[in-house]
Amino acid sequence: MQFSEHGPTDISVINYRTDAILNLNLILKKSIYCKILLLIGLAINVQAQSYTHFTLWGRILVSKQFNEKFTISGEYLYRRQNNFLNSKFNILENPLLNCGRVTFSYRHKKWQYSLSPSYWRSNQLLGSEADFQRKVNPEIRLMAGVEYFDTKPKRQFQWRTQYEYRIFTDRIVGRFRTRALERFVLNENNDFLLSAEPLFGVMPNYNPKLFEQVQVSAILQHQFTKHLESELGYRYVFRQRRSTPEIDHENALVAGVFVRL
Repeated sequence: MQFSEHGPTDISVINYRTDAILNLNLILKKSIYCKILLLIGLAINVQAQSYTHFTLWGRILVSKQFNEKFTISGEYLYRRQNNFLNSKFNILENPLLNCGRVTFSYRHKKWQYSLSPSYWRSNQLLGSEADFQRKVNPEIRLMAGVEYFDTKPKRQFQWRTQYEYRIFTDRIVGRFRTRALERFVLNENNDFLLSAEPLFGVMPNYNPKLFEQVQVSAILQHQFTKHLESELGYRYVFRQRRSTPEIDHENALVAGVFVRL
């Protein structure tokens, strides 16, 4: 199965060979493990109300690779959530998010640079009755990032760092996110991905809390043809709300379809 430039990412749990570059990757991966554990530990100890949610994260991605360097993709994200007043596990009951995103990518050897403008309409995760009164939150988001690829037989490590400039109707904020991903090739048509990604508030108008989210994922990708792939898996999201001392624990079913023109 060909390696996809899109989709979740994973932290490796297997030691690399001892040459310089692989040792650097191992140090980075160990570092992100420590950071994520530290962040979760600090957040759990915060005296805050917490809520558990069950959601669906769906997406459709269509991409066109023009040559070895340039790729353009269009993506639609669709998310739903449970309503705790009616059912804890009906992940389709209430809307959560709609998003349209375009990504321009340039690949040079092991490095990929990207620019992604997008438009988001987000609903509040429903943890209390007060959350039903919160209005839909529209957002224009400009995202720039760089990603490193290290490909070995039967697996690939990816390290992605991105900055988000987020424009809301009442404020502009910044966010920094960094993702470690390990892709394991199971056979010709199936890959298994493990990933972790912490998200931090940064300038302008940064979130005064230590971090905003931690996302940890386990995803299975299947290739039907060279033009069609799918993904199915689980994502856990640990969120701290920006303006209140509340924490959300989100358990998401991840499902997606990728079309490569």
